[in-house]
Amino acid sequence: MVRIWRVPVGELDRQHLLGEHAELHCIVGALLKKHRAYQNHPETLRFKGKIGQLYFRHADQVREMEKRGYRHNSPLPPSNQPYTFTEEEYERDHAELAKRQHKSGSNQAQPKQPFKEV
Repeated sequence: MVRIWRVPVGELDRQHLLGEHAELHCIVGALLKKHRAYQNHPETLRFKGKIGQLYFRHADQVREMEKRGYRHNSPLPPSNQPYTFTEEEYERDHAELAKRQHKSGSNQAQPKQPFKEV
């Protein structure tokens, strides 16, 4: 499933961080019409006209990956449009992510951070 979480990347465990990173590239490819597979996927349509937010999220992912000692070799062009989400979106995605991370047995998740308007 293609999914860009509405939580800070620091809260993602390894599986979800790397998975989201791969999925972000799929969505960007679909929005740039390089990949047809995801062009009509709801998660792709969510970012139609907001591709800059994906670049900002990608930069957050790269910083988090480097902080954890992972290598990154798939750059995107820079953007200055921030990745934003509402408090309601944050609460919903955080609860779903916590459930998935618990189910996968991951203990690498970071503690929930207080919501702050971006």
